Amino acid sequence: MKGQNIRFLSILLAAALALAACSDADSAPEISAEPVTTSAPAETTTTTTAAPETTTTTTDIPSDAPLVIASDEMDPEAVERLAEEVAELIQATEDVRGLPFLTQPMVTILTRDELEARVRADIEEELDEEELAIEERVLQLFGLLEADDDLDQILLDLYGEQVAGFYDGDTGELVIAGDAAELSPYTKTVVVHELVHALTDQHFFFHDDYVEMWEEERYEEGAAFQALIEGDATYFQLIYMQEMPIAEQLALATEAMRLLQDSSSTASIPSWLLTDLSFPYESGQVFVERLIDEGGIAAVDDAYENRPVSTEVVMHPSRYLGGEMVLDVPAVEITLEGFETYESSSYGEWGFRLLLGQTAAAGVAAESANGWGGDSYQVLHDEDDIVFALAFKGDSEDDAFELADALITMVAETLEMGEPLGDGGGVSFNAEDGRYAYLDRIGDGFIFVLSTDSAAGESAVDQMTVP
Repeated sequence: MKGQNIRFLSILLAAALALAACSDADSAPEISAEPVTTSAPAETTTTTTAAPETTTTTTDIPSDAPLVIASDEMDPEAVERLAEEVAELIQATEDVRGLPFLTQPMVTILTRDELEARVRADIEEELDEEELAIEERVLQLFGLLEADDDLDQILLDLYGEQVAGFYDGDTGELVIAGDAAELSPYTKTVVVHELVHALTDQHFFFHDDYVEMWEEERYEEGAAFQALIEGDATYFQLIYMQEMPIAEQLALATEAMRLLQDSSSTASIPSWLLTDLSFPYESGQVFVERLIDEGGIAAVDDAYENRPVSTEVVMHPSRYLGGEMVLDVPAVEITLEGFETYESSSYGEWGFRLLLGQTAAAGVAAESANGWGGDSYQVLHDEDDIVFALAFKGDSEDDAFELADALITMVAETLEMGEPLGDGGGVSFNAEDGRYAYLDRIGDGFIFVLSTDSAAGESAVDQMTVP
């Protein structure tokens, strides 16, 4: 899927280095389901069809062969060889994932420059300048971005340079870079990863639901579902890697190391953003591995029907398997004169861990999110100020106390807003620059407000009750 990034290289590198040190037979995880295979695709007839700024032609394609679309900037003989490799990878994907393609996927092979240009164009089309400006202000409020950081450029640089291929769920198309006459070991693993997306989307129709979650601001649910989708593809990609010849595994490790060293975009990327981008791959893979340990590939297939609905159950698979539910927290609904609501959603355990990971006592603070039960937040803005208001419910009173205490520490130390002051039943912060924070806990719930303007923050507090 779109969104593959530099963190994924680190996963590949770590896996490849480990795999290259042991034999395929000894290292492959046991999978308790018979893979379903299909006959190998017929010889591919390489074709080209209309694409932006590309002269193309179309010829007849065998019905059981993948449709391969290639840039006219590429050598036809090289494209033919690449198409044969793609056909082999389609078969390999069916073998490792245990599902057949219902229809042959469409594969577009572009030069590296063309792929980067397409990704950048897609990102630029999706990015909204006004929304990005608000996002920057929210992240600055939490101390996650500096005042001179350009979020637009960060995202363009990160995704534009690091994508080696992606599955486009809108078109059902797999897009890969093919500058060389053959796919490198690293690119092969990327193709398999993206083919798993194409394959599972054919069987479980996840793409439209996934997009809808983000459009409806169901961010916590969307992050959990993304972890299943990416964890599925990453797990079976690693299975494919384990079946590679040792020489290819070593070449993969070398290539991944080179790509990491050559990256020009990550030096300026905030560490928390790289950590966040890695979540669906790393935590998702662990989640899928646990499902397979419990019920084989069938358990992963079932998860697309009985989806994880919170990052909590992704991070703690036993809670998913045990049927743990998200606690009901009424939506925060604040009205402030001159302010508009930017978004309303749920922060989730991963969100709190990521945020608290910036504090001085990161390990202790992040662990305090372990008792997440449910939450609801609202972000409001005007031309000058941002207000963040959250209602939280923990699994227990102790859980709420631990997270509340961690947030107070974050405000005092990381955001440098001074010492907390007793304020009614809660505590407040009034920084010299006008920033304001408030937290009040009762039992297993609390409210938390963070604002760039004290008057707006106080007005938000007056409209909230501890859940």
